[in-house]
Parts: sequence; C-alpha cells; structure tokens
Amino acid sequence: MSKMDVRVIRDLTESKKRVMTNVVKQIEHRAISKPSRRGQYSMYTVILTICIGLFIYTQVNNGDKLSANAVPILDETIYDMILHDAGQTDESQFTSLNFQTLIEFDAYYAYAVSKGIKFSQTAITERQLYEREQFINAIKNDMKMKKMLAKLKLSPNEYYEKYIGVNAVKIVAHAELMKEYYRKFDSSFQIHARSAVKKEAMDYFTAKYGQQIAYLENKYNVSKPNMSTQYKYGTVVAMEEDRFLVVTGALQEEIGQLSNEEIINKHTNGVWFPLQEVQDKIAIGQSVNVTYNWQAPLNQYDFVANLEEIEISK
Repeated sequence: MSKMDVRVIRDLTESKKRVMTNVVKQIEHRAISKPSRRGQYSMYTVILTICIGLFIYTQVNNGDKLSANAVPILDETIYDMILHDAGQTDESQFTSLNFQTLIEFDAYYAYAVSKGIKFSQTAITERQLYEREQFINAIKNDMKMKKMLAKLKLSPNEYYEKYIGVNAVKIVAHAELMKEYYRKFDSSFQIHARSAVKKEAMDYFTAKYGQQIAYLENKYNVSKPNMSTQYKYGTVVAMEEDRFLVVTGALQEEIGQLSNEEIINKHTNGVWFPLQEVQDKIAIGQSVNVTYNWQAPLNQYDFVANLEEIEISK
C-alpha cells in the first residue's frame, strides 16, 4: 500500500470518527439536555427503526438485488441525528464537513442507481460486517465515546445498527463507482479517481436535487469549508490517462528526452493534476498556472493534487 493510500484511508477513518462523535453528542444533547422535548426526539429512533425495517424488507423481497427506492436519500431524520441544529453550535466547520460527507454518499448512491449499477446483498452484508468491525475497533480505546454511549444506554452494536449500518449500501455504491472508473483508467492515482467519481456524482445529484440540498444547507446553516489556495506554475511535461504533470523549471528540450521521473528529480518538483476537464485545452510543452487547494505526496519530489482553475500562457 502506498503512502497516498494510507493517507486517504486515515483521512476517511478520521472523518467517520468525527461523524460518529457528533452523532452521539447530538443525540445526547437532545435526549438529556432537553427533557421537555424527549418525546419528540424519541420519535426519531422510531422513524429510524422503521427505515431500517423497510430497508431489510426491501432486500428480502428483492432477492439478491436492491431496488432504486431501497435506501432513503436526503433524509432529514438521519441528517438531524448527525448535524447540530442551525444556530445552536459554534462548530460550523465540523457541521459543514459532516454535511458534505452525508451529501456525497447520498450522491454516490443516487448516481449509481441512475447508471443502472446493481448492488448485491453479499457485497452489502460484507460491507456491514467490515464497517461494524471498524466502528467497534475505533471506540475500544476512546473513553469519551464510551461515556457518551453509556449515557445513551446504547451498546456499540446497538448504536451501529441504528445509525450506521443502514448506510452500508451507499458505501457499496461508492465502491462500485470506483470500480467502474478504474475500468476506464486502471492506473489512476486513488485521489484522482476519488475526486473524479465525487465530481460526477455531485454534478448529477445537484442537478437533480438542487432545491432539496439548498433547503438542507439553509436549515443547518452550512457554510463552505475553508480551503487554502495554492498555485503551481510550470510546464506541462506529460499527459497520461486521466492526469497531467506540471514541473516548474522544466525545459522544452528535456521533454521526450528524459523520463518523467528524471525531469522531476532534476528540478526537484512536480505535481500531477486531473486531466478530464482540461484535456482539450492543454498540450505538452505549454506553460500553465494551476490553482488547487489540496495535495498528497507521491515520491520524494512529486505530488498529486486537485485542480480548481488553470491559466494557459500564450
């Protein structure tokens, strides 16, 4: 496993842990801090139980496949459980990140269904078992989570069944979309593949459910996460499958004479960017200025990054 893969897995694990912590905090806040509304919030558990029951019922009655309507999307009940109410928290950054995660996985599921991708019960069951194991292991040494679960009078397994397990099919949908992408670009960097799949899914989802998403953003007072802006000026040295390489200081005569690795090592820099949206705009040898906001290391001198904007020098 590469350093990049490890970093992606670590980031996803931390993201899931933040979401789980916020779920428990929110349920605890509602169930304990506001006893006068306990009856109202107990209904959320009932509704979730019904949703899970319908989820299982649909799976059983559809044999090995799930129908397009098997899993709820943009479900306010689930969003309420995970996100803080608008105006009642100063953790707006975490709220925005958790909201974005929920939206993305809803988008993966809806987009996969729109493409006719089928989800086998075997894959869903395997994912549920894996996610349960990951969740149980994640809280073994987390005393804060243990105390909050104790206050809620929920075991880790009970908590998982109520608030996490039902989303296994959305994780499977994401995995299937990734497989489909890798069939087109089998040597794609994982971060580029994830970014491309996310963009395709979100483009479809926002076009179809834009009004509902806007309503939820307003309800939870979601702000755009702060992202630091970075710039890379250099020469397009290579274009491969779904990516292109920019190296600052690279000379025209080096392109084609030296390998990509040799050029990167010679100039001690290089960034690989996703190609899909600019493949008809750029060419090898052009000077470009790329705006991006995240990167991950590949080797000693080169990185992989996203692409926000690009300017091509005349």
